[in-house]
Amino acid sequence: MKISYNWLNDYLKIPVDLESNSEILTALGLEVEAVNEIFTHFDHLVVGKVIECVKHPNADRLKITQVDIGSNIKQIVCGATNIQKNQLVVVVLVGNSLVNQNGKSIKIKKTKIRGELSEGMICAEDEIGIGRNHDGIIVLPSSLKVGSLVSDYLNFKKDYCLDIGLTPNRTDAYSHIGVCRDLYAYFQHRGAEIALNIPSVTQYKNKSSLILNLDVHDVLNCPQYYGVCIQNVNIEPSPDWLRNKLLSVGIMPINNVVDITNFVLHESGNPLHAFDYDNISDSSIVVRKAQSGETFETLDSNKIELHDEDLVIADGKKVLCLAGVMGGLNSGVTSETKHIFLESAVFNETSVRKTSKRHMIQTDSSYRFERGVDFENCKFSLKRAAILIRDICGGTIGQESNFNSNKLKKKRLKLSFKNCNKILGHIISPKNILKILKSLDFDIVKTDKSGCDIIVPGYRADVYREIDVIEELLRIYGYDNIPASKCMNFQTINTNDSMCDRFKAKIAHMLIFNGFFEIKNNSLVPLSSTSLFQDVKQDHAVKILNPLSHELSMMRTNMFFSGLSSVKHNLNRQIHNLKLFEFGKVYGLLNNQYIETDKLTLFSCGVFQGNNWRSPARNTDFYLMKGIVSNILNQFAPKDFCFKIQETSHFYSDFGLSYCHNDLPVIEIGLFSSSLLSGMSIKKPVYYIDINLNRLQSIYITDNIKYESVPRFPSVRRDLSLLINRNISYSDIENSVRKINSKLLKDMILFDVYEGDKIKEYQKSYAISFVFSDKKTTLTDSDVDREILKIYNHLVDHFGVSLRDGVLNN
Repeated sequence: MKISYNWLNDYLKIPVDLESNSEILTALGLEVEAVNEIFTHFDHLVVGKVIECVKHPNADRLKITQVDIGSNIKQIVCGATNIQKNQLVVVVLVGNSLVNQNGKSIKIKKTKIRGELSEGMICAEDEIGIGRNHDGIIVLPSSLKVGSLVSDYLNFKKDYCLDIGLTPNRTDAYSHIGVCRDLYAYFQHRGAEIALNIPSVTQYKNKSSLILNLDVHDVLNCPQYYGVCIQNVNIEPSPDWLRNKLLSVGIMPINNVVDITNFVLHESGNPLHAFDYDNISDSSIVVRKAQSGETFETLDSNKIELHDEDLVIADGKKVLCLAGVMGGLNSGVTSETKHIFLESAVFNETSVRKTSKRHMIQTDSSYRFERGVDFENCKFSLKRAAILIRDICGGTIGQESNFNSNKLKKKRLKLSFKNCNKILGHIISPKNILKILKSLDFDIVKTDKSGCDIIVPGYRADVYREIDVIEELLRIYGYDNIPASKCMNFQTINTNDSMCDRFKAKIAHMLIFNGFFEIKNNSLVPLSSTSLFQDVKQDHAVKILNPLSHELSMMRTNMFFSGLSSVKHNLNRQIHNLKLFEFGKVYGLLNNQYIETDKLTLFSCGVFQGNNWRSPARNTDFYLMKGIVSNILNQFAPKDFCFKIQETSHFYSDFGLSYCHNDLPVIEIGLFSSSLLSGMSIKKPVYYIDINLNRLQSIYITDNIKYESVPRFPSVRRDLSLLINRNISYSDIENSVRKINSKLLKDMILFDVYEGDKIKEYQKSYAISFVFSDKKTTLTDSDVDREILKIYNHLVDHFGVSLRDGVLNN
């Protein structure tokens, strides 16, 4: 939020300098993120007189002018269509800078334009940041002195714009008066002689009989609505002081009525809206829900289709305004407006927020209504704006149209002095506590030795518990004034997730040891991500009812989209070798039940290992990723635990393997498909491992320290070279052999694969080593022959294998 330093001083004469004031605001919780000096360029804008104006010899749309700036005459090339001889104009000279309406600084240099010298610039409104007009240059009154400063005429004073980063709960500080309230309490607590000067509305008087009928249908979403008719207004540009106020906080002036509503908004925090009275049919205002399919054209000429949950301000025939968000083009104030209806209301925060998000319209009004406005301030804001319109626009205040459901009440709380001191760890006297509360506009209803009963001001919607009141006391008392504690108290937390956390920590430690980096991504993804992976149907996805944006509209159904987004982010920054992992949850909806699943997903591309003077680089491939899976299983799965391994077929992968237990996938390894990567603008192959942690943890052994004594007897290794059908994978062979009840078989190693012209086209050759051992005795050849024959016969029966070379003895 932007706050003008000069504007603050209109209500509170701040007794410290700008820098100290910024530090105080930050200490109060209104963090000053930036301070920008504004209107400084007006110090060097001068009044010049055009004494000669001729056509540029080399350009049809340019003119060469001779401009008297008082001390001398400058030649300036100008493209404005309205420039003429004898005009007084705004001139910026060489060496000075301009700041336009977008805050961009432009330094003026002596230059040649189409071959002709130009020694300055003649300015339009938008070029010096006082308006949007760029149709022509500013023409000043002929009564001004040539060579004088433009600031003397426009009445601009050097100012500072404070950019305050407010948290959403501090709705009371979304205005200049709101900020001044906090400063007032701060300085008063420290003994400063200071007064908070809130503008008076005692001069508000009804003199016209002009009135509108009011009918509020939706009391829940509009508990309070005030309006007043103002007759015979003159729509003109605003006076300088009003224009300057708005410009100081980045608001472009439009006309006097609209500018007044914007001024009061930034002064008091309560949004207002002005309707053209003559465009309201049937002389009536109706606050109702929109009808489904009803259309509405906004002030910025966008046509939208309304939802039946949208709250609207309408007349008997049409929608006039999207309540709390934006007015309509068919009822806005224009240069032809003669009578207006001025609105000040309270709209339900949730209703405004949903409407704003639904139609992607955010305005200064919706920004405040979404967070809650001061219901006690509606009448004040209405009267304040009506008085200004009467004084500036020449209008006559008419009759009010009021509705108040009386559903909005101030909150009453009890504060315990003992609790306050206990929480702060520091004693603040009851006298000081009461003084601070009064300075913050809290009404003290009752006081005794134990504490006090207080009524919270209407503008403090965020204060509804005792702890909130204590926080308010501490803000004003000062965090720095609380001495450091000599001891620390804390309560230990027992959680059932400790085993899960240890499990994850062990896996993370192993992955980090292998060169992986952990990433953390948002669990919210765009709905379009489901079409990329086709892992769930859209109606099985968990959608956000009120998403912050289309990019955050759904709970993720897999870890792939966010992980690949991280990969893309790094690749686009020339980081090509990536090894990433992420723990997270995925979400789904099945049979009207929400499902959460813990996942661990790994991503790798580029160089996996090596890439130095001693070790050659080896790019990521399927077998390196499979080795990571083997390391995880060796550490966490029970000894001799057997997974069913099968090939996967997914839209999002070119190939992969799935490790299944009880026919449910536990781990999946694969290479993302080229079509998917291309759709996400990723040009390098990316491999993945996707682990269902819930299923892996169900077979996880708590005590994963494995100990075996060193074998006393030697092991025996036998090799088989098997001819097998190409469709059979090694994992099929290994899983089948592991099921044989062989107490002597300790390991299987695939050490060669052959496919070529020396065997039949439909065949391939696996060379497999079988390692046998017995803890109790030395194995004989007959023992090993019997075991290897049993394995071979099993493979012949199940897969039709044959020996490539040699013969087995029975």
